[in-house]
Amino acid sequence: MQERKLAIPIYLNQRIVFDLLAIVEEGFSQLQSVKTSEKNEKGTNADVSGEIGTKNVFAFLNLGLKSGVGRKDSTLAEKEVQEERVFTPASLFSKLRDSLIERKTLNILDDKLDLSKLKPGAFVEFSGVLKRNPMIAYMEGMIQMLEMSMLFTAQPKKQKPNTEQETINQMKKFTGMLKQAGSLDLISEMVNVPNMKAVVPVQLEYFSNESPADIIDGQFVVLGKVVRFIPEESTDFVNLLRGTPLAYLPEENLTQVTSGFREMSSQITIEDDFTAQVHGPVLLIIPIAIYA
Repeated sequence: MQERKLAIPIYLNQRIVFDLLAIVEEGFSQLQSVKTSEKNEKGTNADVSGEIGTKNVFAFLNLGLKSGVGRKDSTLAEKEVQEERVFTPASLFSKLRDSLIERKTLNILDDKLDLSKLKPGAFVEFSGVLKRNPMIAYMEGMIQMLEMSMLFTAQPKKQKPNTEQETINQMKKFTGMLKQAGSLDLISEMVNVPNMKAVVPVQLEYFSNESPADIIDGQFVVLGKVVRFIPEESTDFVNLLRGTPLAYLPEENLTQVTSGFREMSSQITIEDDFTAQVHGPVLLIIPIAIYA
């Protein structure tokens, strides 16, 4: 067994960890009893010896007799010690990871990746740089830029709220439709697997501070379970709008909406990967932990 990795989880789905570990260990408890025994022995021994001999002419027997009589008294002292070990969620995750490695069910993704192992249900672990859903990141950035510009723009007296504020309100409503309640898609480019991406839908409640801000644009290790793999030659893709009302909007209509918002602001840099689709090769993964 390799040395245990001292992980610092930034994201940890404790429910999945507890459930999987209980399945592997057939249940687990936090109370462990340890018994130690000490044994002391005392004994006494007594030896008796003798010899019988006959030396007449009719006797050819010389019998030697030696016997030993012993007595041994034993006393056994037992000492029982009970201790309670407290397991933290991070320590239970480390135990689960060790168990997956021992069972050879954890696939570490690197440049020697065997694509045949990327089947739905497979446990995988990879290192990657994590970014937010590009559409949400763009919309929130543009809203912040517009709100900031309004702070430094002098408004004429007795003027009614301008159209900029109305535009911001519309953009906030549109951004709200891009999100699912309590969840967010993270996009990761794998460090050790060229051209491979992963879509990692996270639940905000499982972050250490209920926000993914600490991991954005950082390189972390993701351990999770594959639910879908799209190879490079496939024309299919992972839709970042799945589960939202906009998932049913035709692509051309969505493009018109986003193009309109782009024209409203020329002060924000738009990334090249601004899209609602992630094409292969890509993995869709249910994350169990994201750690450093």
